[in-house]
Amino acid sequence: MVKKRGIKGDHMKERLHPLQLSILLHMCQIGLVVYSLPRLSAEYFGTNGWLSFIFIFVLVNINLMMIAFIYKLGKGRSIFQIIEATVPKWVMVPIYLFIIGVWIGIASMTMREYIFIMKLFFFPALPVSIFIILFTFLGFQLLRGGIYNIAKAIAVLFCFVTPMIFLIFYLFPEFDFARFTTFFFKGKTDYFKGALQVYSAFLGIEVSILFFPMVEKKWTKALFIGNFLSMSANFIILFMCFGFFSFDQILNDKYPVMTLFEYTEVAFLSRAENLCFSVFAFKILSMMVIYFWGSQQIFGNMIKSIKPNFWIFIILASGFILALVPDSVVGVEKWLKWLSYCAIGIAWALPIFVLCILFIQIPKNHINRETDNAN
Repeated sequence: MVKKRGIKGDHMKERLHPLQLSILLHMCQIGLVVYSLPRLSAEYFGTNGWLSFIFIFVLVNINLMMIAFIYKLGKGRSIFQIIEATVPKWVMVPIYLFIIGVWIGIASMTMREYIFIMKLFFFPALPVSIFIILFTFLGFQLLRGGIYNIAKAIAVLFCFVTPMIFLIFYLFPEFDFARFTTFFFKGKTDYFKGALQVYSAFLGIEVSILFFPMVEKKWTKALFIGNFLSMSANFIILFMCFGFFSFDQILNDKYPVMTLFEYTEVAFLSRAENLCFSVFAFKILSMMVIYFWGSQQIFGNMIKSIKPNFWIFIILASGFILALVPDSVVGVEKWLKWLSYCAIGIAWALPIFVLCILFIQIPKNHINRETDNAN
């Protein structure tokens, strides 16, 4: 699935297959927000708030279309080559550092939130630092292998995580369409905040803008396939929650999806929610590693004279220290809320910025070619 094409010297340029990319992009989406997504959609969009997810899905696809358009117009050049052909690198350094800070922050806080919940439900006596060290160690092992090994590892983790969604189908006998009500988007609604909250369930896929030099041609369909996989998984969970619980139950449950799995009764499994939440660690690890990898790529472009592995230590150390800062779930949620807002801004502003540069470069390059031909 991964093709290595030799170039001059010993360096081998990796080419990731679209199928691998679809799985990778799907796995780096859907953070812990999925466990509270039904409550958030009900809280901000009101009755039948699950329908809001379709509109947000369309917005995310527009975002991905911009990334695909950049790849086509830029003819496979990395965004760093595109940007720095017009804008001096020193001008971009503050922006690069901001993106790195947000990505490391989201990865660390998502990991920290998962650890808080894991500790609360399953391991109340174990120190938080042990979990952080474990995640950091696993992240290090994946990052040092590069994107090729990351893609292979995440494909394996995908095989563990995906079957969990099928446990929900055991709840179909208790599903009732009458719980959806005949009212749409009624209640104390706040569509703008709600859109930002629901959009955060798709975060992670924006890092794909860094994949341009590492993929096979005609890979952009992988963006939409990976996003569709994430949308499908989220939509099934949302739909089941709104048909299994009453609207008030969803509003008053902090983690409705955790409760949903508690009701899942399977002959070969005593507590489905424990298994599902434990396996979800693979999703958190995948999301964390992709954000850290993206930060490593930006650092590597800023200072090319330093070996890439050096940045891994800097990133992991920063993430480790940052993860120790919050002392409660509420504190982590505040961090994640603002970091998610920043990440959504980056997900839209960066492609728009690169597209603007391309629209400046294309006529300029055309004029230069005509001048060269005339000479």
